[in-house]
Order: sequence, then structure tokens, then C-alpha cells
Amino acid sequence: MKEMKKSFFLIASFIFTLFSCTEKIDLDLDTSSVRLVVEANLTDQPGPYLVRIATTAPYYAEGLLPVVSEAVVTISDGDTTVRLVELEPGDYYTPAGYTGEPGKTYRLAIRLKEEIAGTKDYSAVAVMPQKAPTDSCNVIYEPDLFKGMWQIRWYAQDPSGPNAYLFRAYRNGQPVTDSLRRWSAIDDQFFDGNYTMGIGVLYFFKNRRQYIYEGDTIVLEVCNITSEYQKFVMFLKDEVQSSNPLFSPPPANVPGNISNGGLGYFAAYPVQYVQTVCR
Repeated sequence: MKEMKKSFFLIASFIFTLFSCTEKIDLDLDTSSVRLVVEANLTDQPGPYLVRIATTAPYYAEGLLPVVSEAVVTISDGDTTVRLVELEPGDYYTPAGYTGEPGKTYRLAIRLKEEIAGTKDYSAVAVMPQKAPTDSCNVIYEPDLFKGMWQIRWYAQDPSGPNAYLFRAYRNGQPVTDSLRRWSAIDDQFFDGNYTMGIGVLYFFKNRRQYIYEGDTIVLEVCNITSEYQKFVMFLKDEVQSSNPLFSPPPANVPGNISNGGLGYFAAYPVQYVQTVCR
């Protein structure tokens, strides 16, 4: 996946310093256990959609994860099945115009040319939630918070029952949440079944040079996701952030929904867009 250029292997390392003397410690990092890594998303907007397949790599390996080619990849909704085409090594695409539908259950099936972790077959199941109507959004500047902060506020009626949401944003047509660190994924535990009344969902900080200017057109992307995917995104965000303090626990494998020990996630969700002009 884009944010993961290192493997998900567990690492245990302890560095001890006594006065000005140091001791060299050789870490025995496991390099034999290879895992499949899958990144796949499907929405209710016309495709094509990408399924990216790779493998884990040793912790100190350089560059991107090794890709997996010549696999047979399909997506089925119980009525129809489409086979994806590998246009670049490890990148498999649905037909143009392929579209998901809220309420349907989708199954991603992957058949490898050669075994990884003792199997050729991997799969994942994703239910696309119903779309919760979004009314609007606006941008509020808070000069006294964090030395200046803009927040994008979201107005919508949340349906009763557990719901979760993923938010991304665009400024004047350009993405301003183009990395996982900038995504926002929340559940509705504080407003379940109620109107949101403009809760803050994305934040931009002046002291981090994350500016929004008067006259900017802001488009808020609202994705209705499952609680499981919301937890996956939050776990992943924690893993890609720098550890603090130095002796914080080592990173752990992020739980996904790929079968047979695969890593990653197949997600299906409807999308809405609302926009505002910063004033």
C-alpha cells in the first residue's frame, strides 16, 4: 500500500546507552515469512477501480513492496462477476464504468500463479453501506486554537445505529488530503441518529503551513464506510506516524479483511461531494 514501503513484521529492539559507551547489537529480523499485501477500494462512482497486489519485504529493504503479477483477480456481487486486467505489474483494473451499489455484498477473489504463505487463493468480502444524506459543509477559522486553525465542518443527518465515515478534501480542484496521514475516519458514537449541526471533520494548521485562503473553493468528500474499515484506517494511521517517545512499543500487523493471513483491506463504500467557498 502507498503508505507502507516497509514490511509489517514485528520488531523488538532495545537500545541502551551508559555514559559515553555503546554496544553494537545485531537484530535477528525474520526475512523468511512473506505475506500477501492487498489494496482495493470500490465505490458507487463509475470506475475503473484498482486492486494492487504485492508482498511484504524485509524490514531494511529499499523501495516499494515487491509486486505480484499474473494473478487471476475477480470481483463478484452474487449476480455478476468481472475479471480484472493487469495493466501494470501488480496493478489490476476493473472494466471502465464498473460501479458498486449501496447495500450489495462484494467478494474479491485472488488466484496466484505461485503460492505465497502456502496458498494460491486469497479473498475478501465487503458490504457497501447505504448512503447517509449530506447537506453541506463550511470552513471556520479559529485564530486562538493551535496558533491558527481552519476546520471543515460537516452538516448531515446520521441514521440510527452504528455508522462510520471517511473524509477527504480538495482545495480549488487539488487534493489537500492526498496521504493517509491527512484522512479523517470517525464513527457516530457522539451523534448517533442525530443531525450533526456542523461538526469538525478535517483540520488545517497555520503553524504546519496548511493554509486555506479566502475565496478558496473547498470540496468535502464524504464516504460512508463500515466500522471495521474505520478501525483499519485508524490503526494504519497510528502505524505510519512517527513513534514517540523513542521506546514506544514496536509496530504490529494492522488487522485487515484479506483471508489466509493476507494483509490489507478490500473496502466498498458510497461517496458524496459537497462544496463551499471560504469567506
